[in-house]
Amino acid sequence: MFVGHINLAESFNGAGEHFVGLIEALQKQGIEQFVLVRNIALAKRLDIIENVTVGPVVRSAVSAYCLMPRVDVLHIHDKSSRAAGLLSTLTQSVPFVLTNEVSLGKDRNPISQAAYKRAAAFIEACEIDAATHLAVYQRAAKTMKTSQASL
Repeated sequence: MFVGHINLAESFNGAGEHFVGLIEALQKQGIEQFVLVRNIALAKRLDIIENVTVGPVVRSAVSAYCLMPRVDVLHIHDKSSRAAGLLSTLTQSVPFVLTNEVSLGKDRNPISQAAYKRAAAFIEACEIDAATHLAVYQRAAKTMKTSQASL
């Protein structure tokens, strides 16, 4: 499975460490990953992880969408990245998973609302278990393939 990650958070704080831990845990499970981030320090930290490709630092969801290679599933990690997930699903039929935030369903932004409705699955922000993430990714990819086969 080839998993794409987009994280456009500006700071590299506790959430950034959680993100790095997830990437490392998935890498240990043998998952091929491509990562796009906004924060330079985060990109440098991720770049030292073996078998994880870190793309160029990006500033917008549209740039992230344009630079993301074809993946089996895309994990959107923050509010700023939601448009990239939505674009990937609508134009390339790539399923995306959203990290679930408390405010996600209450956000009145139309892009956020559309992303919330089109997401293949949600993962709790505090969830760090790689096996749980992998199971969600596999279900999302399978659901997309099943819906395409029925067309």
